Amino acid sequence: MKSNSFSGFILFFILTTLSLKSQNTTEYNTQVIFPAGYNIGDFIEFVRVIPASAGAAGYYEISIAYTRENMAAAATHIASISHANPSLWRETGRINANTYVQDNRHSFTVDCNTQSGNSRFRVRAINTFGTATYSITVFIKIRSINITSSFVAIGGTGNDTSVNKFLPMTNEWDLYVGNPFSTSSANIVFKVKSNGNVGIGTLSPQNKLDVNGVIRAKEIKVETGWADFVFDKDYKLPSLAEVERHIQEKGHLQGIPTEIKVKKDGVSLGEMNVKLLQKVEELTLYLIMHEKEIEKLKEANRDLNEKVKQLIK
Repeated sequence: MKSNSFSGFILFFILTTLSLKSQNTTEYNTQVIFPAGYNIGDFIEFVRVIPASAGAAGYYEISIAYTRENMAAAATHIASISHANPSLWRETGRINANTYVQDNRHSFTVDCNTQSGNSRFRVRAINTFGTATYSITVFIKIRSINITSSFVAIGGTGNDTSVNKFLPMTNEWDLYVGNPFSTSSANIVFKVKSNGNVGIGTLSPQNKLDVNGVIRAKEIKVETGWADFVFDKDYKLPSLAEVERHIQEKGHLQGIPTEIKVKKDGVSLGEMNVKLLQKVEELTLYLIMHEKEIEKLKEANRDLNEKVKQLIK
């Protein structure tokens, strides 16, 4: 019984092979297939050209599939893009039931034949990477670039990835990093605006860097002017009496912002360092002036002592 079956198989294979070599009008409609009765063991199942079942609306197809017994394990399916001249081929999309998905005929898929039949990675003709029906670590979606629509370049919902918005096609071209703001607990922790302003912990940065919190750094360099003008010969150093009068009237040093203003508007580190250095340099000049006056007093005191000694003699 097995010998007759094997002989029948050999005859079937020779006939179908010869039919592929024939020059008739049905050349492209022939196929080489191992019948179901001969699916014994592991082998490469088929190489075929079948326009009728192609995912590209009847275009010519080349399909190579690996089958373990009666269960499809992996396959590559390529369909042409033209009836007349199949010189360009595209990988066609398939679902787990080995049926072509018509709207995905220009897809490239890397699938794992699991019970659920969900693909692990897919590049579809509509420019979507990944699949929304299967839970993957990162979902990436790209839409056509035009000024009227936006897209999410990187997104995630897990604890490790909580990116909600990244380079959207909007008028601002902002960059967001933070929790999804579609929930009540929205919290954008990092934002870059189109004008170059960067905000950390704030949604509306008004400067090149706005931080709503504490900044800790090893060193900060500020490039600005300096207070060496205090030592210019034409600099008008206020007298200590003027300084005292300003303190009594205003409650702060001249040129230094008040506590109320600092709490409201903050201070510029570079500007404040210049002002503080200015006061230090003015104080240095006061000390030099008083040192000179003290030396004069000492000299006058020595003269008086000499005169007293002469009078005593």
